[in-house]
Amino acid sequence: MKRAAVSAVVATAFQKPRRASGTGPFGPTVAAVAIGVLTFIALFAIAKLRLDVWSITEARHLPRWLVDLSGKISAYGKSGWILWPLAGLLALCVAAGFVAASRRDGLIFSALSLRLTFLFSAIALPGLLASALKAVIGRARPYLTGQPDAFLYVPFAYFRERLFGGMPFPEYAYGSMPSGHATTAVAAAVALGALWPRLWPLFWTFALVISATRLIIAVHHPTDVMMGVVIGGLGALVIRNYFAARRWVFSVDAAGHVHAMPGPGLRRIARAIGNLRSLR
Repeated sequence: MKRAAVSAVVATAFQKPRRASGTGPFGPTVAAVAIGVLTFIALFAIAKLRLDVWSITEARHLPRWLVDLSGKISAYGKSGWILWPLAGLLALCVAAGFVAASRRDGLIFSALSLRLTFLFSAIALPGLLASALKAVIGRARPYLTGQPDAFLYVPFAYFRERLFGGMPFPEYAYGSMPSGHATTAVAAAVALGALWPRLWPLFWTFALVISATRLIIAVHHPTDVMMGVVIGGLGALVIRNYFAARRWVFSVDAAGHVHAMPGPGLRRIARAIGNLRSLR
């Protein structure tokens, strides 16, 4: 029975979603996409010409205590701080679902597993895309050559150095764009905010602080962070809409707006965990 349920979920993941007429989630119109793309290109160009060199130059004049503090805070923007705990919790919930004391408990663990799967996917996949783009774009880190050059790009430098060169950590030297920390932080803010919208200010404060620290410690240009913000935010929204189209974790109202479905309460979760202990 449980194998059949797992097989059904996997099969559904690859099926084209079936929506009733007039339901969503609705994607943006062509005009909205065009306006968004043109706006981003304009802002990116302005930042490239006006902010990139200025930012990394001014960062060198910031107080030492601020740079040191920002470096410590920035470390918490690494994807491992978020993804490893999520992966561990997901594994535990899946295992608990197979040995649950009752069908109701199994449904509780299944609901938790699906939410953790959403969070993991919405954060990991944009981060994976950002890592791939780093290797392809090959933008040099600030002051890699000793000069504040915002136009130094060596596409595919990562692959070249790995295969034929001897540069230590080429993924760092030529992995400035996009910012992986900004991608992860913003993807996490969007994904967590989708499940708990009331805590949206807290999640976005975390994302903005992590993004700012990357500039303060001068390991990224502003345009690197901009690119990471876009990839993380849009990537998490795409994953959310993928789940919503299949009525997983999220529901869609008649206007095409996505809402998080109510999840199991803490008391039910605690009771289900307590029932697992009774199986010993």
